[in-house]
Amino acid sequence: MIQFNVLWWDVNRKDIVPYDVLPYFRNKYKELKKKERPVTEEQWHEFVKHKGMYRFWGQCQYEFLVSEWPTPVNPEKDKRVKVDIWQQIEPNIDLIVKLLMEEYQNGSKH
Repeated sequence: MIQFNVLWWDVNRKDIVPYDVLPYFRNKYKELKKKERPVTEEQWHEFVKHKGMYRFWGQCQYEFLVSEWPTPVNPEKDKRVKVDIWQQIEPNIDLIVKLLMEEYQNGSKH
């Protein structure tokens, strides 16, 4: 099965690990009534955007900090940036839509 991995901070392992986001979208698709399921590319795009933002945008369990390396000598110049899973999905949304559409339109899943 195809995967689309993003980076995720696993609090239990205390490490950054790959996290496949496609199972989440597959489950949300299956929860929909057949007549509500996306068919067109535009509908798929809205589906991924709506479900993805709801789950992965701005929730601390899906966020981690990225910092420059090596760390500046002056701590005030240490720039840290919060990254969440949605920020990794959003620039790749067209690819994720393509993967899901191909998977469901080939008749392999319904």
